[in-house]
Amino acid sequence: MTRRNQRDEEEIWCRTLAAVRSELAALPLAERSWLERQLARIATLQERLHAFFLAADGPELCRACDGACCGCGRNHLTLGNLLAILLAGREPPVPDWSAPCPWLAADGCRLPVAWRPFNCVSFVCEAVEERLADVDRESFYRLERELRAGYDALARRYPGGGRQGLLLRAERLGLRGFLSDPGAPVV
Repeated sequence: MTRRNQRDEEEIWCRTLAAVRSELAALPLAERSWLERQLARIATLQERLHAFFLAADGPELCRACDGACCGCGRNHLTLGNLLAILLAGREPPVPDWSAPCPWLAADGCRLPVAWRPFNCVSFVCEAVEERLADVDRESFYRLERELRAGYDALARRYPGGGRQGLLLRAERLGLRGFLSDPGAPVV
């Protein structure tokens, strides 16, 4: 994907946010219940993965390299992440499109761990991985596979779901809905 200018990113974000809000409001109760359960499972897995990162003193290692990995997260926020935020009755942080990652602030990520993108919670650098005991490393990657399956379940159910970033999905979907049938237009 070609890097867009900040105004284009802001426009796509606002349009995407409005579309997702609208589709979520129209979601039937049974579907909304399924979605809430799936997102709760994803949140739990993300928190469990993050515990390994903390146990390996990940935050200190990140400070030592100025969080270089976080600078690669520009388009990682997924439909699932946004839906989790909205279903919790919250608003996503206002993206800072001038930053390498629009969700990154000087003191770290502005998204709670449970709502962070898949890539941001499933990736550990070599320095973090080396600090994990073998059994913890195995557990981490087992949980990562479970988390991947959770995001993949969203992808099978919703055209905008999955692990791909929401703005990238928005470009690929065009006028199709994020939560609707793949051929259905956005209402």
